[in-house]
Amino acid sequence: MISTIVQDKEMRYVNLFIFIILNVALSHRCLAQTPPIKQVETKPVNAETPTFRLFLIGDAGEGDTTGATLLDLKKKLADNPNSAVVFLGDNCYKKMFFGLISLEMKGYDGGKITRRRMMSQLNILRDYKGSAYFVPGNHDWWNMIHLKGGKKHLLKEQLFVEDTLRNFTSILNHNDGTFLPVNGTLGPISRDFNNGKTRLIFIDTYRLIIEEGAKRHRDSLLINTFYKELKNQLTDASNKHEKIIVVGHHPIHSKGKHSLPLIFWERLNRRFADSNPNYPPYNRMAVHLDSLLKEHHHPDVYYVAGHEHSLEYFITDSLHYIVSGAGSKIDKVKMEDCKDGTQCLKWNQGGFFEIDFYGLYETVLMYHRKDNKTELEVECLTGCN
Repeated sequence: MISTIVQDKEMRYVNLFIFIILNVALSHRCLAQTPPIKQVETKPVNAETPTFRLFLIGDAGEGDTTGATLLDLKKKLADNPNSAVVFLGDNCYKKMFFGLISLEMKGYDGGKITRRRMMSQLNILRDYKGSAYFVPGNHDWWNMIHLKGGKKHLLKEQLFVEDTLRNFTSILNHNDGTFLPVNGTLGPISRDFNNGKTRLIFIDTYRLIIEEGAKRHRDSLLINTFYKELKNQLTDASNKHEKIIVVGHHPIHSKGKHSLPLIFWERLNRRFADSNPNYPPYNRMAVHLDSLLKEHHHPDVYYVAGHEHSLEYFITDSLHYIVSGAGSKIDKVKMEDCKDGTQCLKWNQGGFFEIDFYGLYETVLMYHRKDNKTELEVECLTGCN
């Protein structure tokens, strides 16, 4: 019994040492510099009014107060009640070991710090008249790979979000589910907007990664059922000629620090490796999702995510991929390009996306600003006249 206790203590010190080394190693990683590429159009020029607007912001849970990016979004929401906004996960960050280590692996815990960080986002919705949704990310699961422990923390955040929006806002869906998918399930959960012309499909990508990476208890039936139901929902929306937006936290296509090749230290712990698309569980999920989206040959499908702390847009094979993860955290890297309307990357700036629906076509707008002293800029990435 005494030897077991000693071994447990030794393992704790080993894990602590690994976390410290990982924190130091990851903090010194950087991206290679790429040459500048010609900028896309800097503003939309459509004269007609959209029938619906969708705002997308992710990884907004670091600030203790409502920062400039969230205040910019608040103004847009106030001016556009015929809309919806989706917070794309990592809705709350908290440092490990009582803040002694800068590595933010935790999420919402109900304490003063994490309540302030959640309220910095929820406060911008107090007078909003549209629909608002929060999607879980890996930090909302506390980056845990064990379902039971991660779900406990996730449900605490879900309850706080739902209760706050129900009691202190007038959003359209305050009594109709604001944290999706619910209760740590995979999804998919659909909501129709714009008089049945636009469909949002919500999925929990981190729960998928957990299941994909389970060695002893991988629930193949659960995973297969999820993909079957997602395919059914995509087919139904396509048959109804709806615009389709699939919403999750982890990107299918992205460029950034999470996409770099796995280094030795990351492989030591799944809680780090699961954030990298090169890691097999993440890769299997991304490949399967991408293949389902491409099966439909639908020109109006968008896959939207956060995770990378940047603003990214890609269009390949008539599919639109948006990464909107610069709600509060910003990666300082020397990498930026926008070219030919097929790809646009914005780093070192906070911001969010807007999709405007005009019936036969959409425009994708990227809002960004360098700092609090500069003006908010907007670029039209597709659907521009």
